[in-house]
Amino acid sequence: MSRKGIRLMSNKRTEELLKFDREHIVHSKWAMGGNCGIVIDKGYGIYFEDTEGKKYIDGSSQLVCVNLGYGQQEIVDAVKAQMEQIPCAMHFYGFANEPSIRCAEKLSEIVPKGLTHFNFTTGGSQSVDIAIRLVRLYWHAKGKAKYKIISLYDSYHGVGGPGLASAGSGRGFFERGAVPLMPGFVHIPSFYCYRCMFGLEYPSCDMRCARFLGEVIEKEGADNIAAFIAEPVIGAGGMIPPPPEYWPLIREICNKHNVLLIDDEVMTGFGRTGKMFAVEHWNVTPDIMTMAKGLTSAYMPFGAIAFSDEIWDTLQGSSFITFTYAGHPACAAAAVKALEI
Repeated sequence: MSRKGIRLMSNKRTEELLKFDREHIVHSKWAMGGNCGIVIDKGYGIYFEDTEGKKYIDGSSQLVCVNLGYGQQEIVDAVKAQMEQIPCAMHFYGFANEPSIRCAEKLSEIVPKGLTHFNFTTGGSQSVDIAIRLVRLYWHAKGKAKYKIISLYDSYHGVGGPGLASAGSGRGFFERGAVPLMPGFVHIPSFYCYRCMFGLEYPSCDMRCARFLGEVIEKEGADNIAAFIAEPVIGAGGMIPPPPEYWPLIREICNKHNVLLIDDEVMTGFGRTGKMFAVEHWNVTPDIMTMAKGLTSAYMPFGAIAFSDEIWDTLQGSSFITFTYAGHPACAAAAVKALEI
């Protein structure tokens, strides 16, 4: 492998593909003008193959997203059937389409009780973007100027404007070329017990990391804090589960200070931790839940947010802006079939 990470290839097709790729295509988290020398070609079960015929165990499910593995023909057939019927149908101006409605129906059966209102996106970064816009719109409708978002160091919430501003993992890398970041975001130590930022040890710490949220809310002013966002299990920051007391205590603190709780299930949702959603391990119901990745098992780019009756009722009659491909029928059809499986 060379300095640019390019393997010596025996297949002319592979060589030609990689050459064009190096000269024209940018890869996330890889030096511009280079690639890792692998062209993914096909997949089945837990494996994928490259154009050289080499087989790999996909131990990370790509970016923690192919929850059902490769070769789920039922999902492919569902997308094909929908594409043949109508490939695109917008959600703007009140237009609806059946696959997105069916997807919302299925989601309403599995999300925590009370989160039966949905907005659709094309991925996790957009879901976080929409969630943060939604909480600020909610407080505006309430006549309150609550706008600040508190999140965790070690967290990851995507690469969109709000997601990047709220993320705490790999900030030095992700911030390059993106600073100054969006204002209005505050970070606090995470529940990473092995490397506790307070220098304490569990359980004698008395859950300092969770209780610190309440102290920061008070210092920043509860009238300024719109929401707290966190992954129920930290993903990109190290696949870190919390102590069992953490999430119930966080829910209690948010309730006390009238702060909304956003549960980012983009990585952890749809069976990844043994429950349909990771937050269910602690019997906690957030006010908003962000979803993507496993929603379609990554067969199509699709995401969603689910939110509470209180937010829905407050925003009745309000106008809300989403994205061009929100509620895309082919993506929604993939999600419906993935949820069935």
